[in-house]
Amino acid sequence: MNLFYKKIRPRFTSRNYSSIFLILAGLTCFATACTTHPVSNRFDYGTQSDSARYYFMKGWEEIMDHGRWTESEEAFRKAVVFDPDWMLGKSQIGRITQNLEERQQLLRELEMAKELASEDERLLLDINLLSLEAANNRDQGIKNSEKSRINRRQLAEANFGKFSRKYPDDNYFKAEYIEYLHINHGPGAAMDSLRALASTDQMKLGFYISYSAILELELGNIQNAIDLAMLLNETLSDPSYTSPLMLKVQIYMAQDSLQLASEYIDQVVEMDPKHIIALDTQSQINRALKVHN
Repeated sequence: MNLFYKKIRPRFTSRNYSSIFLILAGLTCFATACTTHPVSNRFDYGTQSDSARYYFMKGWEEIMDHGRWTESEEAFRKAVVFDPDWMLGKSQIGRITQNLEERQQLLRELEMAKELASEDERLLLDINLLSLEAANNRDQGIKNSEKSRINRRQLAEANFGKFSRKYPDDNYFKAEYIEYLHINHGPGAAMDSLRALASTDQMKLGFYISYSAILELELGNIQNAIDLAMLLNETLSDPSYTSPLMLKVQIYMAQDSLQLASEYIDQVVEMDPKHIIALDTQSQINRALKVHN
């Protein structure tokens, strides 16, 4: 996820919420642990290291399903420890880091080496590189042109779509595909695609439950979103997971219950100070509360 710089679509903003971008570092990836995150159709994502791939998928799980940005960054960084030359892994660090100099350096390295990537890895890497470029511009106060934003969204839809059709067991790049369908075509098209593309097992994951609820909210089906929020609470019972809280924030925002939304978003920021979406949403809610008051 437009993974790490997006993902909220409350009533008073047009941005998309997934969402986006790890567990504490361990020394090895045991065989039983690796089976927790199977490689879709045996695609290796550009690395021959099982341990690197495990932590890479764990990073996605943390940010997309659980909503834990700090743990997600830790896992993505751990993945690259096991394979320091892995381009797709390094690009994910670029997407989640808040360090401009680190991101700029990663972008330079990846641009020089990208021709060595496989065709399937390039489908993903090319989008990540555009995301890094956009983030670098943003952090330097350079406005990204509308043309560049449209080009990035169109490429993301095309590449993620192609990848998802070739590797339907992949959970998280398929999730990004659905997000870009949402951005490009609206909640109705995204909901139809989610229902058509997501497997039964994928529909049990935190992202697919919470994103279904977000789309229901935009389609005006608040009760459906509430029912999905209850399911998400049951699915993600660990109190350290922020996804259930973020969904509650969205529901309260959709109902114009800004004070309740504020209470929940403050909890998320306290739990995970690196949660970029939560920080942005907190600012939006605080501004809206000032207007209402």
